[in-house]
Amino acid sequence: MIRIILLFLHRWLGIISGLIVFVVSITGATFVFEEELFRVFHKEAVYVTPGKQPLDINVLKAAAQESIGKDKTINFVFMYEDANRAYCFSALERDAKSKSLWDKDEIKYYYQVFVNPYTGKVQAVVNKETEFFYTVRRIHQNLLLRRGIGNMIVGSAVLIFVFILISGIILWWPQRVAAWKQRVTIKWKARWRRVNYDLHSVLGFYIFLVALLIATTGLAWSFEWWEHGIVSMMGSSKKELAFLTERDSVNIPSAEGVTRAWQDSRKRYDHFNRMTFTFPSKKNNRVQVFIQYKGASAWTDSDYIFYNSADGTVQQAIAHSAKPMALQWRNSNYDIHTGKIYGWPSQVLALIASLICASLPVTGVIIWLGRKKKKAIPKSAGVRNRVVVKAA
Repeated sequence: MIRIILLFLHRWLGIISGLIVFVVSITGATFVFEEELFRVFHKEAVYVTPGKQPLDINVLKAAAQESIGKDKTINFVFMYEDANRAYCFSALERDAKSKSLWDKDEIKYYYQVFVNPYTGKVQAVVNKETEFFYTVRRIHQNLLLRRGIGNMIVGSAVLIFVFILISGIILWWPQRVAAWKQRVTIKWKARWRRVNYDLHSVLGFYIFLVALLIATTGLAWSFEWWEHGIVSMMGSSKKELAFLTERDSVNIPSAEGVTRAWQDSRKRYDHFNRMTFTFPSKKNNRVQVFIQYKGASAWTDSDYIFYNSADGTVQQAIAHSAKPMALQWRNSNYDIHTGKIYGWPSQVLALIASLICASLPVTGVIIWLGRKKKKAIPKSAGVRNRVVVKAA
């Protein structure tokens, strides 16, 4: 009886959420190697000829600011250990009061400016609103709908997909040891309906754990209650992470203070993957630096440094080892979700799993249509056909 109920829910919930799961899976697969592919297609923007020393960060920011106009504010810059990488300045502002159905109306502007750190030359200006990979990401996260609406729709579909994965593995599970071999192999020489069934059930079994990990980590962007639940499970609370949103409205930012903060953060780290340097703003006067690097832990190692933007002194420094587990997870969640956590091997695994996830609604609907067609054939017609053949 339980298996009948599970099969009913598995089938109909799959039909309800299938289209969204397909779209989210395909866009997710596309996004796995987004950074690598962006560098391939935009070499002229990303790479520079290394020089002796980079120019002052304020000089570079001014060059980037001039390229997009004074009506847009540069918020942060990505810097890399590789000497042949350009600095990537970002200017992003959203309209939190937007009531439009579409997310494009939420974005007032979003530009990335690639600047040669040694010469100050602007290599390229990219309008992220029309850039391919950012569009793919918006489809993946919210179907191009306003985030409050799109995130809920995508999150609900993924939550259903989590149930489908679990119910699917229960339905797949062999009741006899002898049936294991049959359940883990695809019978390529069988009729196409059987091959389709095997593609659905066997491939679903092989990618179950990876798909479950991708789905559950993705839910952190759709539902705050899901994220808070994981934080609580890891023994932390929202209050422990409040320092990330603390604001400094007392100290008045200065160019000298920003320069000192930039110089100090670069001196502290000889090796890092990426450094995100957030400039002081009207809402928050402090400088925040987020450094990602290869460490000894199983997470994506990263540190925080907060500076007084008036004089460049350190207000707070939090090493990866000193962070609570919940924050270590949150800082690693994107890399876990996209497979970047352990480099290209885990990315390839995430890519394969995403493509198989995209195939599951397709093969599942084919199974459903096949059974529906089979039920539509009267038994008497089948008997007549068999009699005629026998007589012949």
